[in-house]
Amino acid sequence: MEDIKMKELKALLNHLIGHNENHADEIKQLAQRAKDLEIEESYELMIKGTKELQNSNVSLKKAYDLLPKEA
Repeated sequence: MEDIKMKELKALLNHLIGHNENHADEIKQLAQRAKDLEIEESYELMIKGTKELQNSNVSLKKAYDLLPKEA
């Protein structure tokens, strides 16, 4: 049972990391639209959000790496 729980945890965490990366890419595209429309403050905030997602992924990847390799 613990093995199944560990596999599930690893799978969900790995999925979340990829999910964040995809969202960061989407937000960058939206930010470019705001920049094209000359809405600079909105652009800057969206770019800040993508950086925060990337920083979050650094922590999530470290957490993932600390999980047992066997499961």
